[in-house]
Amino acid sequence: MKRQLIIVTALTLIAGWLRFTAISFGMPGTYRPDEQYMIYPAVDFVDDWNPHFAIYPAAQMYVQHAALYAYASLRGHASNFRSMYQSDQLALAYLVARWVSAAFGVATVPAIYFAVAPFGTVAALAAAAILTFSPLHVLHSKFATTDVPAVFWLTLAIAMVLGIANHGRFRYYFFAGLFSGLATATKYPAGVIVFGILSAHFEWRRRSGRSFFGSFVDAKIWLAAAVTLFAFFCATPYFFLDWAHTLHDLTYQGGYFFSGYSAAGYGWRWVFLRSMPTCYGVAVEALMLAGVIWSLLTRRPGTLSLLAYLGITLVILFFSDILFYRYILVLLPGMALLSGVFVADLITCAATQPRQGRLTALAIGGFAVLLTPSLMRDIQLDRLLLKTDTRQLARQWIVKKIPMGTKIAEIDDTTPCGKPVLQDVYQIVPFQSPDLLRAKGITWVYSDSYPPLAMYSRGPSPQELVELDSAATLVFDSDPFIDGALEPIYDPNDAFYAPLEHISSVARPGPRVRIWRIK
Repeated sequence: MKRQLIIVTALTLIAGWLRFTAISFGMPGTYRPDEQYMIYPAVDFVDDWNPHFAIYPAAQMYVQHAALYAYASLRGHASNFRSMYQSDQLALAYLVARWVSAAFGVATVPAIYFAVAPFGTVAALAAAAILTFSPLHVLHSKFATTDVPAVFWLTLAIAMVLGIANHGRFRYYFFAGLFSGLATATKYPAGVIVFGILSAHFEWRRRSGRSFFGSFVDAKIWLAAAVTLFAFFCATPYFFLDWAHTLHDLTYQGGYFFSGYSAAGYGWRWVFLRSMPTCYGVAVEALMLAGVIWSLLTRRPGTLSLLAYLGITLVILFFSDILFYRYILVLLPGMALLSGVFVADLITCAATQPRQGRLTALAIGGFAVLLTPSLMRDIQLDRLLLKTDTRQLARQWIVKKIPMGTKIAEIDDTTPCGKPVLQDVYQIVPFQSPDLLRAKGITWVYSDSYPPLAMYSRGPSPQELVELDSAATLVFDSDPFIDGALEPIYDPNDAFYAPLEHISSVARPGPRVRIWRIK
């Protein structure tokens, strides 16, 4: 027992190192989209607790508010905690909220060990190791968003699902409802775990020799349903109390989800041949799929219930018209659990063979080798994010070289994601031909370009480049791409300017930013 505790503690510490390193990337600029939807309500909660935003549920906003208030109180700002965060575009608020997300990410490691423990210590340690080094989980633990906290609550709900399937006691139903309600109130898609609860209930009834129809009048499943709804209401009350706003936002989000804007092809090929290999690596994906197949063959109590939640999640992903790579995080705790069980069975099998010592060492060593690329990617990402972002370099250059208040023309003003934050001290105007800009007394032009993320940073068109080459001088050019390196891989729908794979192919995060001075 002492040895297992030491290993879990070590994995948790490694998880903290990987997730908290470089967590202040981009500061004081706030260059991670979607964080603002969480931060602004969290800062504004004082007299009005309605976030006025239902595209995300509000549970994590309230958690972030509590963290912001607590941190300000510790620094002597309890009477007016918001005053502590007003400077630098709320940069400190972003940082504190990122700490909260990273803490949830770290806590998920012992949580999944706890969830998988009924299958044995080896399985629990293997699952915890998979989650510790998961590149996608490490990446999103650095963001003040909902994804990683939802995975934490989802992991605890999975532990209760297994308790229902194995024991069927009231307490497992109660806590399954509690954790599934909190997971759903943190991120709506996590609500798929209710299918796991229902499946575990049927599984327990069948194993106990009770009737199928009697399952529907069993008080325990209704207890789980009631606690789920109550926990969801308490954690995000204005989902119901401001129903008109909720309906408006969910209608918008539904249209966006099922008739998205991307030309990418989705379905099962996107999940298994694109997102999972990119986010987890081919070897880890193969291990996860092997774990799913093995669970179908062995049929341990509870694994079929996990397959129910995984299957519903996959069906939703298959039929969506717009997907982000981070959506597969909902699959991660279930996949890691089944993979851990599969690894444990391999090690157990090796230990029963004639050359058990050598085979066991080979199985454990093979598992470690399989996770090594994930660790290397995590370290590469942290090292990249520790470097100054190109947008921040551009802002520093502009502040040093161009007087404040000057008008600056920007190319492609449709999205601010790839641009340095200048609106607070400069007048930003749309790009026109250099002759028209010169006539208006505007002599500075800047652009952001990033071919893998052309939807957010298209850069100057060939015609615009011709005009600038003839009428202006290029005075600043920060290009992150390394010549001759492998093509880095990104989520094309997600405006995060650091690659998911082939991270060493870029010198620093951020798009290519160029600045011209009109002659």
